[in-house]
Amino acid sequence: MQWTNNKFITTLGISIVLAFGMISVVFGVIYISSGEGIPVPLPALLMAFAIVFVLGSVFFEERGADRVGALVGGGIVAAIVSLVMMLVCGGVLYLLTNGRDTGIDKIISMLAVFMVVGMAAFSYLRTHR
Repeated sequence: MQWTNNKFITTLGISIVLAFGMISVVFGVIYISSGEGIPVPLPALLMAFAIVFVLGSVFFEERGADRVGALVGGGIVAAIVSLVMMLVCGGVLYLLTNGRDTGIDKIISMLAVFMVVGMAAFSYLRTHR
């Protein structure tokens, strides 16, 4: 399969992927706040944290940070990635269990709004490298 060089299709695809990610994070917050518990098994969450911590620490150390700064940076990145992973998994579980109750109209409205937000963020990040 060959990826397209069409700028419009690529930007639309990125916007849609970002929108689905944001929707699942929102529903993940709802899932966790409803008292359902942690949607990811603790060993998997700890393993993801450890892998991202090591990779993040090496990344920051290679970029010139001192050892303490590299460890702190790796810890922050690992915590953020673990939280996002937990929220996305919770969002998927919430939509699988309560998707019909939520209503397709709300999900499509959220998709439209988050596509605009994702496009704005992508456009901003692309111009400010």
